[in-house]
Amino acid sequence: MRTEHNDLGVSRALRIILIALLIALALVLLPSPAIYSYAEIVKLPMDETGGVPPYDWGYLNDHEYQDESIWVKIEEGHFQGSDWTAVHIKISDPSQLRTLKAGRYGSTQELPGAVMAKRVQSVLAIGGDFFVYHHYGYIVRQGNFYRNKPTGQHDVLVIDNQGDFHALLRPDKQAIEAFEASHKEAIVNAFTFGPVLIKDGVVAEDRAQAKTDAVLAQRIALCQTGPLSYLVVCCEGPNSENSQGMSIPQFTELIASFPNVQTAYNLDGGSSATIVFKNTKINGAAAYRSRPIGDIIYFASAYVQE
Repeated sequence: MRTEHNDLGVSRALRIILIALLIALALVLLPSPAIYSYAEIVKLPMDETGGVPPYDWGYLNDHEYQDESIWVKIEEGHFQGSDWTAVHIKISDPSQLRTLKAGRYGSTQELPGAVMAKRVQSVLAIGGDFFVYHHYGYIVRQGNFYRNKPTGQHDVLVIDNQGDFHALLRPDKQAIEAFEASHKEAIVNAFTFGPVLIKDGVVAEDRAQAKTDAVLAQRIALCQTGPLSYLVVCCEGPNSENSQGMSIPQFTELIASFPNVQTAYNLDGGSSATIVFKNTKINGAAAYRSRPIGDIIYFASAYVQE
């Protein structure tokens, strides 16, 4: 009887040890909740402090970045005698679409786009709307209303707090007031350059006309393709090898060839056209890649991983 009792005691002890080992093994093999407790997508502040620094592991190659909050992919091609670059962007929160001025409002300070892009830790940045060089238009940056002097001759692009685009065709003061009456609290950024190339998924035939529309030039446009989904399209100009540049009608045709473009807005072109990826300007002839500009529009990561 004593032997049987001893055997039961040993057996019970072995079972306890085995259970303890299994628990210890599970703790080692299974991911600890503490490891991921600080990994989250955050809303970026409404200011000019920038985004979460991109992660080295997020760069899948020289043409693509992806983390939990943002995806950026670059493609290239040739259309009607000119090379083009297109960038597809998807973000998780509207605050990831942001702007930065080269200096305080009212100054004409300029900086290379790559310098500004690095300052705010962007994943992708493009040039803005030339606003530091003139005194008209409707200008809002990161929720700050700087200027309300529409001419009735320039198209305006408004981006709201949902990341959605609103294309206003040649608005005058009255049209801006009517728009603000129902949208002002939601306005985050507004640009005055243009023209609007595509509105509500349709090529804008009644667009603002300018003498330079027929000029073959380097051009760039910012487009929305869906909720928190965007497209940047840039064609090279006559300063680049194998490119002659595009007129506005040609450039619009190129943009319309991409699927799901709902709104397309032309921005400051020529040698000011800027696309920055990995803190380097990737478009334009090498001799023109360092031209300073007055502001950028950029996309930032919002994924915090501790």
